[in-house]
Amino acid sequence: MQWLGYPIYRLLAAYLIGLMLCYYMQWDILTTLSITGICFIFTLISVFFSRRVIFFKWIYSLAALLFCTGIAAWNVEIRNPSYQKAHFSNYITPGKEQFITITLKEQLPPNDYNDRFYAQVSQIDDSRVHGKALVLLKRNDSVTYKLGDELVVYDDVSKASDARNPGDFNYKEYLELIDVYGQIYVDQEHILSVAHLNHNSTWIEDLRDRLMRALEDSGLKEKPLGIIQALVLGQRSNVDPSITQSFRDAGVMHILALSGLHVGIILLILRRLTNWVKRFKYGNWIQSVAIIAFLWIFALLTGMSPSIMRAVTMFSFIAIGMNVKRKTSIFHSLALSAFLLLLINPKLLFHVGFQLSYTAVIAIVLIQPIVYNIFKRPRWKAVDYFWQIFTVTLAAQIGVAPLSLFYFHQFPGLFLLGNMLLLPVLPLIIGLSIALLVFLLIGIQSGWIVNILNISLEWIVQIVETISSYEQFIIKNVYIDKTELILIYLFLIGLALFFYRSVRKSRRERVIMKRPGYFLHMALVALISLVCFESFKMLIPVKNRFMVMHQAAGSVVSLSNKDEVKLLIDFHAMDSVRFQSSIERIKSSTIHRGKTIEIDSLSNKVTFNGSDIIVIDESGIVPIQSKAAIILLSHSPKVHLDKVITALEPQIIISDGSDYRSYVQRWKATCKKRNVRFLSTYEEGAIDLSDLEVDIQN
Repeated sequence: MQWLGYPIYRLLAAYLIGLMLCYYMQWDILTTLSITGICFIFTLISVFFSRRVIFFKWIYSLAALLFCTGIAAWNVEIRNPSYQKAHFSNYITPGKEQFITITLKEQLPPNDYNDRFYAQVSQIDDSRVHGKALVLLKRNDSVTYKLGDELVVYDDVSKASDARNPGDFNYKEYLELIDVYGQIYVDQEHILSVAHLNHNSTWIEDLRDRLMRALEDSGLKEKPLGIIQALVLGQRSNVDPSITQSFRDAGVMHILALSGLHVGIILLILRRLTNWVKRFKYGNWIQSVAIIAFLWIFALLTGMSPSIMRAVTMFSFIAIGMNVKRKTSIFHSLALSAFLLLLINPKLLFHVGFQLSYTAVIAIVLIQPIVYNIFKRPRWKAVDYFWQIFTVTLAAQIGVAPLSLFYFHQFPGLFLLGNMLLLPVLPLIIGLSIALLVFLLIGIQSGWIVNILNISLEWIVQIVETISSYEQFIIKNVYIDKTELILIYLFLIGLALFFYRSVRKSRRERVIMKRPGYFLHMALVALISLVCFESFKMLIPVKNRFMVMHQAAGSVVSLSNKDEVKLLIDFHAMDSVRFQSSIERIKSSTIHRGKTIEIDSLSNKVTFNGSDIIVIDESGIVPIQSKAAIILLSHSPKVHLDKVITALEPQIIISDGSDYRSYVQRWKATCKKRNVRFLSTYEEGAIDLSDLEVDIQN
């Protein structure tokens, strides 16, 4: 594929390498600037001599690519709060309450305990600052806050939890990817003042509110109303959570979540409606400009969420590429749109949504023609239409399946059935929904559209709920690591690029036999490497582990060997919902995967390798014995720790996630004074006592 040699692809590859090197190797700003500066100087020198000496042409190419790599790293580094003098994270003291002024900017779906907002921090004590923080307000305070409210609170800014247990979701890392560098748990008594600022809404916000009210008064039923608001306005607050879960389990969540699929359908609808413009001079360009303008108005109307902005940017380039009428223009469009988005926000590369969007589109472009042209094209248009949907769905799922397993550890086995039933009618649903909005806006009677949408959307919900009810077809608890993910994609890419030019659209000759090339060799090497890697993993001996896990409001001790796990738990302070979710989270830990799990109650004494681990819980009862190597403090016991140390002479004292942080700080100070090692799962994460065996026995 000669088009892979175009400069845009080499520059994009260099830029991506720079982003990943800076992100994973944690380059500092000095290293980044040094590399970028040196490469820039070499680029200038080589430009001057490249016309005379061919050697300098190679130097020029290499220096230019390395310069692009340095620019990528620099683009990441300058967004680090430590290099931004006025960022609020440089003015906070961990654990210390300060006067903080925040403005609520974006509301998130609430959880069982808190209303959640992203807020702009404008002042810390007497210093003017900037930056975003996650604000959590207790729901039982029965106070309603609105976007734009300015709050002055006297509280502390804490860090979000990272992966404290092996395999846990790293919430801190996720927040930092969207430039949120702290969280504030606000109690009502800590709010000093609230200012309800006058928010001057824009015309697009007024239009969105007007359309939302019009839909609510149109006669749509509850479920169809929520789905239409999500499909065409990007407002998912009225969608029942059970419907969302059903769509996810059925493998059709992309239909409900406003994303590239919907933008692509709207693009095709707009192209069909504006094809008449091509009759005029420069009609192709006029059509492209008109389509792009409509797409960005649509993005503004839906609130310009990151996912929709990403999709509209990508399809804006695709809209231009479709009118250029070159076979490779779709690849150029994807590369240019990705380059532009990553220049604006380099952290997008590490967003799951960005990876899924581009992977799905690339898979459709590469794999769909291969699958579609394997068989003779159907004569009937209806059959051909369904065959195209089948091949597009299959190609997209092949592309995103490894990422889905890597991030979500499950795969919907009935995704083809769900998509084959719903995708054919989705363009009609979106078209009718847009028509309904237009009719409501200009005052045309639209009862017939409302009736059609009510019937069709309730039918869709019923189908999705039926498909999702077959839980035996949902493949769960599948875990792959980064190495496996990379090898799987190298195999798929090599195979797809090898066959991409091997399949013709001719009715007589469907497949051209080609000699093995670099791409097929790459696929085979990746496959062999994957098999070897899996074999190597199976040969690695699994050691016995004795761990204190981190669990908020609970205590967990894990004893595991190669095949079995025994979890000793104390979750008595949790309600049933939190109890079950906590159990599932602990079970999914890396050290527990693929093993038989037994659950038992945590007693006051646990024996490990001949040593007693004493658990002192909220009762504060200290067992009567001469000595204890390890003490676990659970559920904030009210004990005089200094006396406990004198009585039991422990070598190590551990505090887990069930303890109050204020208690933890006090215990830490006592242990430091008595020269006893103190470990907290808040700071250490899960603590492997197997690694402390030497200390215990000594």
